[in-house]
Amino acid sequence: MRSWITVVLAAWLVLLAPATNAVESDAALPDTAMAGNGITVDTVSAAETTDIGDAFDRGLPLALLLVFLIGLALNLTPCIYPMLAVTVSIFGGQTETRTLSVFGKALIYVLGIATMYSVLGVAAALTGGLFGGLLQSRAVLVGISLLFILLALSMFGLYELQVPPAVMAKLGGTQKAGLAGIFLSGLLVGVFAAPCIGPPIIALLALVGQRADPLFGFMVFFVLSLGLGAPYLVLGTFSGLLRKMPRSGEWMIWVKKLLGFVLVGVAFFYLSLAFRPSLVFVLIPLTLVVGGMYLGFLERSSVPGRWFVWFKRLVGVGAIMGGIMFFAIGRQPSLEWTPYTPERVAAANRTTVLYFTADWCIPCLELDRRTFTDDSVIRELQRLATLKADLTRYDSPESRDVREQYAIRGVPTMVFLDAAGNELPNTRRVGFVNADDMLQHLDAVRRQARTASLEPAHVAPAAEAEDDPSQAMLVADVEWIQPGRPFRIGILFDIIDQWHVYWLNPGDSGIEPIIEWQLPAGFSAGALQWPHPQRFDDPPFATFGHEEELLLAREIRVPHDLEAGQTVTFTVDVEWQVCKDICIVQHDVLTLQLDVRDEPPAAAAAWQAAFDRADERLPVDDPDWTFAVTDANGRYRLSVTPPDAIGLDAVTGSEFFPEQTGFLRSGPYRWQREDDRAHMQLIPEGSVPEDKRLRAVLVLPESVVGAQRRPRAIAVDVALPEASDE
Repeated sequence: MRSWITVVLAAWLVLLAPATNAVESDAALPDTAMAGNGITVDTVSAAETTDIGDAFDRGLPLALLLVFLIGLALNLTPCIYPMLAVTVSIFGGQTETRTLSVFGKALIYVLGIATMYSVLGVAAALTGGLFGGLLQSRAVLVGISLLFILLALSMFGLYELQVPPAVMAKLGGTQKAGLAGIFLSGLLVGVFAAPCIGPPIIALLALVGQRADPLFGFMVFFVLSLGLGAPYLVLGTFSGLLRKMPRSGEWMIWVKKLLGFVLVGVAFFYLSLAFRPSLVFVLIPLTLVVGGMYLGFLERSSVPGRWFVWFKRLVGVGAIMGGIMFFAIGRQPSLEWTPYTPERVAAANRTTVLYFTADWCIPCLELDRRTFTDDSVIRELQRLATLKADLTRYDSPESRDVREQYAIRGVPTMVFLDAAGNELPNTRRVGFVNADDMLQHLDAVRRQARTASLEPAHVAPAAEAEDDPSQAMLVADVEWIQPGRPFRIGILFDIIDQWHVYWLNPGDSGIEPIIEWQLPAGFSAGALQWPHPQRFDDPPFATFGHEEELLLAREIRVPHDLEAGQTVTFTVDVEWQVCKDICIVQHDVLTLQLDVRDEPPAAAAAWQAAFDRADERLPVDDPDWTFAVTDANGRYRLSVTPPDAIGLDAVTGSEFFPEQTGFLRSGPYRWQREDDRAHMQLIPEGSVPEDKRLRAVLVLPESVVGAQRRPRAIAVDVALPEASDE
């Protein structure tokens, strides 16, 4: 007996090992994501390998308890209920009388059931792109909603999913099965029960597929199968309890219809995601109210006694109240701003707030999403005249005029004016403000408005933004230049702590530096060299940029006929954004003068370290790496085969940055393993590049490449499939 249990538990460890090893191998990789406004890097990196532990801290045990209860409730479906009789028929003929021994056999039986479902969960996690990635397609979301409607119709009695009687007879015919036979019987019970409980299984498969974590998939489906198998464990141990189980009857039809309404709600949820997410707050409450009225007061299934009638009414009332509350949540109003014009400011005749914003400003998006949707903030702001000035086109004449008029250094900025149109002293707010702080500030604005001086002071002299959060310099890697000998020149951005400038593809928000070069006559220049970026994610937005320091260098080719003894001047006109809680646009004209000598130049000691740091971050075109892009139903599938010395762990722990602005969705990205390569789904958002190539940067974990002294950033330059050019 003990040896058989040992064998089965050993098999469980073998099943669990791949998932555990996958997590441990990734856990050894460092988190290469850099936190700016927040962090969410949806490649399978070291940060994500801690998701399970973090989820436990956030209440995963309660979620798993719910999964267990779902598995337990599945035993009340009509085609699962007869399996209880099958279980008793298997154990009813056992001659073993010791309760502990019978319990061990029943445990083997339940582990057979759990094996089938846990393997299903691990398979869903390992193919997460199938279940999770597809859920971002409107066609797939509509298809899933239709699938749930069809499954709901089966719950309402349009058709039935039943295990064939012959199969049930076979399963129940094992009178004196050995332990191996008991395990196999449990496995088969799990197989034949699966079609009957398809809807919740499909929903959990989608959830597990989105997480793409094998251990998570194993855990969820193992707990579900334990809930499903708990009655079998009890009945296998105490077979006589079947006489005390509720008998099959009309009450089970009511349970089926209850699950049917649940499936209709799930269908409406996916349908809303496909077209308009706000419809969730209409369709789900409608489902709850209609379902509650029907199940609680109109449905005619009954059993002897009044307890079931009162239970139905209690469920109905609860569903109706839940629907009303859910609908109320969805009706929360949002603040509507009036577009700014000077005429509207003059005509306001009351306290006015001017909100300066831009589409590329992430703190502005945070304000719109978090603060200006708060009921109390909306109520207080509606007492004022609310005008919004859109500075997305920052250098347009209209934007420049209003920026100069109100001394706007960056966005978001809120300027509060009194009834005469003068700015209230000490009320300007710059950067993101949460709802509580906004309410306190609005209270101070009201007090200030009551006591405001009537003397004109249209613009407050001070802004609450740090002066010059970054500086730019034009530097060279040599002290002088020699005719015919190339050198490098670069724009060095020195950025103060916690601020950042943007990469050549800023992601969902921001603008990369805009540079205009003026070279002396006869000089020519190579391409600008961009070090690999960092992530500054604040979900659902993803931005790419650089902290502390950025050196953008390019090679300068010197003419051979240049005469020694003269001085040449290089000029660069550069405009760039620097962001933290506020985004500020800075501008400067940089110059650099270098002497011409007829001797090899000395290295510029002052800037050599900066050039070296930038060189370490430059993407490298490594021929040992293989990249391929294939068409995947309107998406792209990027496959990566690394050198043997690197291995797949480095790829699945890496970060992916597309270079072409507006072509691909900025994230999230999720790696999947497949034999000796890794792959990910890329979702196009804009038109295909003219050269029909994908350009990106793959940034490997520092610990993986540090010991091998290999490049950390790998350049990706691969042809796009012809089928994707539509």
